[in-house]
Amino acid sequence: MSATELLEHAEGRARSQRNAERQAASVSERTIQEEDARQLPVHGSRSADYLRKPTEMRTPPPDLQTAHLPEPLHGHLVALSAPSSPAAEAFRLLSIRLRDLRRERPLATLLISSTSPQEGKSLIAANLACTLARVSRQSVLLLEGDVRRPSQGELFRLNSLSGLCEYFRGGRAIKDSIYRLEKAGIWLLPAGRAQENSPELIQAAPLAAMSAQVCQWFDWVIIDSPPILPLADTSAWEKIADGVLLVARRGITAKRKLQRGVEAIDQKKLIGTILNSSTRSKDEDYYYYYKQPSTDSEPEGVSQS
Repeated sequence: MSATELLEHAEGRARSQRNAERQAASVSERTIQEEDARQLPVHGSRSADYLRKPTEMRTPPPDLQTAHLPEPLHGHLVALSAPSSPAAEAFRLLSIRLRDLRRERPLATLLISSTSPQEGKSLIAANLACTLARVSRQSVLLLEGDVRRPSQGELFRLNSLSGLCEYFRGGRAIKDSIYRLEKAGIWLLPAGRAQENSPELIQAAPLAAMSAQVCQWFDWVIIDSPPILPLADTSAWEKIADGVLLVARRGITAKRKLQRGVEAIDQKKLIGTILNSSTRSKDEDYYYYYKQPSTDSEPEGVSQS
């Protein structure tokens, strides 16, 4: 099948489950919290203590800086600018799926990547972080790991913020590099001011130690990483992630590249693929491909999110 045929086939399967997905999305937050309270930790896992009851949620340090988002909000941040839109609902469905998945496996640090640039990974990461914070009522940190082409500052209209690059150079503490975005309901750890050696900093940085620190403060850490195929940076971020979502974009992502991207990811961490910019239907902009437990390497189920 061609890449277009593959995506159209996936979209068709997604639409067939639309009613079931909408019914799942109507589950109240109170019911979700009650289910969370019954979940048990996975013993022996690095992330076992992340699976906490709502009463044991993590609390970020109160003295973190606050960044005020200017008006108007970026139109592509549908989770904030158009919360009733079909696209915003799609992110809400995805957030609920991730919460459900978290009851089955450790999932505190989630990596969002793509096979190549211009596929919308940063946009997906930003909207997912904002939606997840609202749906889960838990603390969410959006970590901008793409120091080569950072874009979160543009999306949130916040430029010239110090962040990861300054921290890795030893110029500031990690607490001084995290900002509370009040209107978004999340915290942001931006890439900072990149220099020529910034990618090398990522490869040599003590990412595990940094991850352990921020995971003590936040219930969810969403990492906006560089693309997988052309760069080596993503492998460093993948090592500290509990799960990986791969973004593909209709009309941009080639089937061969998508296959190579899937093969490049640790299959134990690969959760699934998000299809961005679908034009098949006006009211279905994002689809989420959920990888069911199976010995087969191909995704078993397809559903809208």
